[in-house]
Amino acid sequence: MKRTLLLSILFVFCGTQALAQVPEVRGRWFRLTGGDSVLVEYASPDGALAYPAVLVLSDRFGQQENVRSMLKVLAQMGFHAYAPPLRSAPLRPVSGVPSFSYDSSDAEIITQIAVDVMNRENCNGKLGLLALDAGAVVAIDIVRRFPFFKSAALLYPAGGLPVLERLLEAQTVLQLHVAQFDPECTLDDVQKLRVQFIEAGRRLHVFYYKEAHRFFFNPEHERYHRKNTQTAWNKLMDLYRSTLR
Repeated sequence: MKRTLLLSILFVFCGTQALAQVPEVRGRWFRLTGGDSVLVEYASPDGALAYPAVLVLSDRFGQQENVRSMLKVLAQMGFHAYAPPLRSAPLRPVSGVPSFSYDSSDAEIITQIAVDVMNRENCNGKLGLLALDAGAVVAIDIVRRFPFFKSAALLYPAGGLPVLERLLEAQTVLQLHVAQFDPECTLDDVQKLRVQFIEAGRRLHVFYYKEAHRFFFNPEHERYHRKNTQTAWNKLMDLYRSTLR
């Protein structure tokens, strides 16, 4: 995310004081089962209070600067924000729509990190997910198996209806953000999923973004859409404030 956009988003939510207090992104090692460790980038709010936490799962381009900007926004808004690296999304140039391969070990790794974060003294025990594209596929695998996430915001998950239908197994509050022109997560797929949720007596919060393509939320991508990104941030904040406070 370009610095001007980051500052504009912080200004909308926090006012002029936020401009001089942009949180710092740091790194922390998390020990995994089996003895391995993983370096996770994070940003935290100021103060000694126990805050909720949001895990950010990147799109298929990996841990780019846009991910760090998301951490800063979330921290400024009063959330511990963590971005674990994904084996499904190694670092690569931000351009086009390259293929990616889902690594199922990501779900187990993220779950271990989430449990560690949730049990830290500076966390209030409530966790949310913000996941994009490839990261959203990982998030879907997590929330269908583990119920402790209070909410999950998924931006243009990859994989089409077969992946989206797995959300029927999830027990968390869900937001689904869909671009108008996206062959990997079509409006038709999402409408079919919504019907299935209604038939199951459940609610799925879906937001459509006109004139948007996949990766509209990534300022480094040629399909980035500034207005839709700002709208999406408002929806995300509504979700986390209602489920994590």
